Amino acid sequence: MTDHQTVVILGMLIVAALAVAGLFRPFFGLLVLITIYFAQPAELFPALSVLHIERTYAIALLLAFWLQRGVGSERPVLNPILGAAIALVGVAALSAPFAIWKLGALQATVDLAKLIIYLFLLSTLIDTQDRMRKVLWLLAGMLAWVAGNGLVSYLQGNFVFRQGIERAVGDTSVVGGPNELAGIILLLLPLVLALWRCSQKLVARLALLGLMLLSLVTLVVTGSRTGLIGLVLIVLYYVFHSRHKVAALALCAVAAIVLWLAMPQQYQNRYLTTVHYAEGEKLDGSNELRVRLWKAGWRMFLDHPILGVGADQFSTAYGMVYSGKKHGAWMNPHSLFFQVASELGLVGLVAVGYFLYQVVKANRFLLRFHAEHMDGLDYQLALALGAAFLGVAFSSVFGHTLFRPHWYFIAGLVAASVWLTETSDTAVTDSEYLERESGADELELAWADDFVKGRG
Repeated sequence: MTDHQTVVILGMLIVAALAVAGLFRPFFGLLVLITIYFAQPAELFPALSVLHIERTYAIALLLAFWLQRGVGSERPVLNPILGAAIALVGVAALSAPFAIWKLGALQATVDLAKLIIYLFLLSTLIDTQDRMRKVLWLLAGMLAWVAGNGLVSYLQGNFVFRQGIERAVGDTSVVGGPNELAGIILLLLPLVLALWRCSQKLVARLALLGLMLLSLVTLVVTGSRTGLIGLVLIVLYYVFHSRHKVAALALCAVAAIVLWLAMPQQYQNRYLTTVHYAEGEKLDGSNELRVRLWKAGWRMFLDHPILGVGADQFSTAYGMVYSGKKHGAWMNPHSLFFQVASELGLVGLVAVGYFLYQVVKANRFLLRFHAEHMDGLDYQLALALGAAFLGVAFSSVFGHTLFRPHWYFIAGLVAASVWLTETSDTAVTDSEYLERESGADELELAWADDFVKGRG
């Protein structure tokens, strides 16, 4: 047995021991589960794929939570965000009997349910500010892992060459493409910024600052136009919520100029194509393909308007029917709207829209409730979740994100934040809130009270 094999086996035994320990302490198990998602051990070690580690552990952790949950526990497990997410899983399951590939749609429903487990565990197990910080620090660590690994691989020559440039990718399916890597960075970067703004220790602030710079460099070398524009939107979102908007905008403009001048020419040319398209130039091959796929998705919707072609079955339908070839390529929809419309129909559009509405409504409440404590973690986290939502929403215009974790991580953290806000002894009181807001916002407070009681 080689030294490398010995290290791998030892590492696997340690991870297995931590996973087992997590079943007895569900919050610790949640941290292990998040690590498993980003590390994807079954992809790094294919022999483990037969175990379906992530799915199996998610289900085991869910069962462990229910077995250990005290009878008559004060905290409801259901909230409006989780309820909307469960309804979405129901729509996916309903689409399976009518899907173009029924078994594939059923498998996609199971995968979606696995993502909802993340939402459930985040919203239920984060019951203190200390636990929220631990989750945020873990997600910062996961960003360091994916961004650092992507950049190191790029510098070592392990990149993909697409659309005429060298583009950074990660080692697993979570970040296996340039746009996927950029999307994860857009999701996690605002959370790291929230930690940086609230950290008191110099070492922590320097480490987080270094992580943000690392993430920006990695985002640039992905060559993802969607990712860069999403970053711009996030920056503008922060400027809009800043106390000193003019100064913040000027500082961001200077930083943008420095970043642009430091960017290699091939990436400048890549990002300038968005300006060229706006001026009426012809689309490149990548965007022409997207347009064809969107048109195919629209045809699928018109042919199957109620429940679509089945959950995650766009690629199957395109390859078998809508590509215009007997055996066409099984392409993805490259748009959340066309993904939902084609795969889940009108029912799915309503379900996804309602789910996103619940997340936006809850986060709006958090921003307004904590507005007078802008330096606190409650407000900074709400601000970060709003920024992450905006970045993911924009990337979803050109990306199929329904079966990716972005929405469900955001939703879980938002739901947990509402519960912490309503139950914290240090939170702004209802009377203080009403003193600075109009009387109509009594309805908002009543909604928040219902939210934590599982009614919404």
